[in-house]
Amino acid sequence: MSTPTAQRTTNGPSERTLIMQRTHLPWQKGITLTFIGITVGLALVCGITSARWVGTTFPGFFVMANRVVASVSLPHWPVATQRHMYQEVIVAVNGQAVTTSAELYDAVRRLPVGSLVTYTLEQDSQRSHVALPSLTFTWQDYFLIFGAYLFTGLAIAVTGIGVWYLKPDSPASHALLITGLATGLFALTGPDLYGPHWFFRLHVLGEAFFLAGYIHLALVFPVDRVRRHRRLFLLLPYMIPTVLGVAYQLLLYHPAAYSLIHNLCMAYASVAGAAMLGAVSWDYFTSRAYITRQRIRVILLGFLSGYAFPVLLMVASGVSGGDFAVNYIAFTAFLFPLSVSYAVVKHDLFEIDALLKRGVFYLTLTALLTSIYLILLVVLNYALHASALTRSPLFPLFFTLAALLLFNPLRDRLQQGVDRLFFRVRYDPKTILAHTSASLATTLRLEEILAFLWRTVSDTLGVRQGGIFLLAPDSEQYLQVWPPTSVEHSLPAAHPVLRAGWRTEGLMVLENGAQGRGMPASAPEHADAGPLPDGAQVLVPLSFKGDLIGLMALGHKESGTFFSAHDRDFLVTLAHQGAVSIANALSYQEIQLLNASLEGKVADRTRELARSNAELQQSLERLEQAYGDLQRSQEHLVRAEKMAALGRMTAGIAHEINTPLGASLTSLKLLQRLVAEQREARNQPGATKRTPEQMSAEMDKLVRATQAWMEKAAAYMRSLKSHTRDLRQGEARQFSVHRIIEDTTLLIAHRLRLSQCTLVVSGVADDLTLYGDPGKFGQVLTNLIVNAIDAYPDDTSGEIGIAIAGDEHQIEIQVNDHGCGIPPENVEKIFDEFFSTKRLGEGTGLGLSITRDIVANFFGGTITVTSTSGQGSTFIVRLPRHRTREAGYPAVEAARPPSVPAGRFCLTASSHKSDTSW
Repeated sequence: MSTPTAQRTTNGPSERTLIMQRTHLPWQKGITLTFIGITVGLALVCGITSARWVGTTFPGFFVMANRVVASVSLPHWPVATQRHMYQEVIVAVNGQAVTTSAELYDAVRRLPVGSLVTYTLEQDSQRSHVALPSLTFTWQDYFLIFGAYLFTGLAIAVTGIGVWYLKPDSPASHALLITGLATGLFALTGPDLYGPHWFFRLHVLGEAFFLAGYIHLALVFPVDRVRRHRRLFLLLPYMIPTVLGVAYQLLLYHPAAYSLIHNLCMAYASVAGAAMLGAVSWDYFTSRAYITRQRIRVILLGFLSGYAFPVLLMVASGVSGGDFAVNYIAFTAFLFPLSVSYAVVKHDLFEIDALLKRGVFYLTLTALLTSIYLILLVVLNYALHASALTRSPLFPLFFTLAALLLFNPLRDRLQQGVDRLFFRVRYDPKTILAHTSASLATTLRLEEILAFLWRTVSDTLGVRQGGIFLLAPDSEQYLQVWPPTSVEHSLPAAHPVLRAGWRTEGLMVLENGAQGRGMPASAPEHADAGPLPDGAQVLVPLSFKGDLIGLMALGHKESGTFFSAHDRDFLVTLAHQGAVSIANALSYQEIQLLNASLEGKVADRTRELARSNAELQQSLERLEQAYGDLQRSQEHLVRAEKMAALGRMTAGIAHEINTPLGASLTSLKLLQRLVAEQREARNQPGATKRTPEQMSAEMDKLVRATQAWMEKAAAYMRSLKSHTRDLRQGEARQFSVHRIIEDTTLLIAHRLRLSQCTLVVSGVADDLTLYGDPGKFGQVLTNLIVNAIDAYPDDTSGEIGIAIAGDEHQIEIQVNDHGCGIPPENVEKIFDEFFSTKRLGEGTGLGLSITRDIVANFFGGTITVTSTSGQGSTFIVRLPRHRTREAGYPAVEAARPPSVPAGRFCLTASSHKSDTSW
């Protein structure tokens, strides 16, 4: 036996996921509402117009617009004794010729109620005379004639529409829709036949077509016989009604032709009824699918109750030429389409079985109680007729109490008898389930549980074919684990039957059982999916916590009957108990396997831990060595970065000093030439064209220019000296943010000109002060501005912005550029040490890391970055403001040129100017 062990998987289909629900499309709802609206509207119109008959005098029969006597009557109408009048034409009333039905009714209304009226009738050119008294049409007549028509028409039409709405893809629902609409049209327009004749033509069309729908239904239900060439076969039953309908429309007001066509319609109706009954009977005796036979039982029950009497009446009317009234069919006709609708919609054969069982039970109970009551009544009346006991007022009370005391025992005995006689139930499920529950609770061995479950099913229901299937571990197959077989049987977890959903409250009924492919009745599209286990008629799921861990496939019962609703309830309860026990057994197997391997796992784990400890010790030694190497490498890199920064600073200083020195030397050379020229002019008057005053003015101009260049060089040296002094001292004091920005800009002015970048500073009008090390703050700004310069490609000019904002608690400084930006994957790593995206040799990856450390450690602030690749980056530095902690560190007020507008100032440096301007 192949029994799943080791683990319980949940890769089987869940019962919750197996339930499939149909959703209705908007157009289906719209068509359904349209049909219902037309049906109800037609019923209201015909009901209101026919109510005018109440209280009026009429002949005691009805004639249609063509003066043909309708085959409609009630027992107290005079025409009931003159049935030969049906389908004959009234040509005269009391000897006076009439040409329309309105003339006939007017002639009768002019006479007193009860007057004997002589009617002249004509059929096949033969005339006859009949004298009948007139009557008053009452509300009772209205409800017995028109009320029955309206009720039946509404019931049948709504039934057909409802089944189509619930099962729009079923061929049977299409047949029922056509039948329901045609029959509803025929019945609802019946009252209009006798006035005002608005829907006479629609009525005859419904009469011609409604029974053709039953031939259509016989071709597709309960067995679909026309899968191939469906349209051709389904067109044939409607050919004769089409011919009759056309003939009706052409010859409607020719009485003789109308009567002939009417008789042909009635004869065709008898053929349709016979075809339907014959097809259903043939399927009942030839079909091997039990659910088909159950449906046929419901259909036959509806047919007998709804159409046994109407069919005989129609046959008699057709054979006799219309001598029998056919209006009586309206009282029971709706029962047949109602039963067919139930059989089409209901796929749960157990509910059908329960319906049949209840019907048989209550019918038998009613007949038996009625018989017993009549027998007792006769016996007691005969035996105690003259007794004083029967005349006592307490006798009815005692009689009623005796009946009540006997009712429950009688009902129980009768239920048992019905079960045994009709459904062959010969076991007590409560006792068996109690014994099963106690037995399953005593064992955790999977083999014992499976054997006990199968033995219980076999002994109780007499099932010998089938088996129990469990979901195999790590696979998508359900394997047969009991009874043991030499050949391995399996069922794929993705089988369409399992995906189609469990019906009938936990059982899947297979359409053809062992003789067919074993597919569910509602899934014909899966006919090629492969067979199920041999002989299987019912699949019982074994579900645990919503997961399908297995199933029981059950074949035929030895009794030859199918599984009843009684059996369904028993199997569902047994499956629940078995699923819990199987799940517990599988868990117990897992625990056993875990315990068996636990010691080996512990030993293996101990060895692994020892080996891991040795490897860890070696890793720690290597890590210490690597850390030392890393520290040394970091020191080398920091030193290299400092040297590179020193080289860049030296180049900048040289450029900033060389520029004013070169300009000053040029001015001095020009000044020396002017001095020589002036000396020559003094010694040789007239030797030069310029006057002494002009040469003096030019010399003054050159002296002033030289003085300006020298002052700029001195200012640059003072800024450099101040910046280096701050770095050297490393002391905290109150300083001006604007002043540090100015000094930093002077230091990197050469770098800005080389990169053709412009630095724009904006912020509040008032100077802001910050407490801390100004040298460290300058280093932060230098790193951020240099980083922004590097964001622009070579030979590309750009703008770098510094925005300053602040309040009494903190200062926010934003440094932004419009360069290449930072890729999203690198944003989180730019502050890491040694992380750099520059080419090898152009950066060490320490600038932003140092900047972050200065902001966090020296100022207690934060630095963040927002960047869009290809659009630029913005670094945001937020620093808390502190008041002067010591009197020895006064706040430094930074001077701002008065030409700068309030709220904004800017620093620009370009390759076109050698100075730095505000």
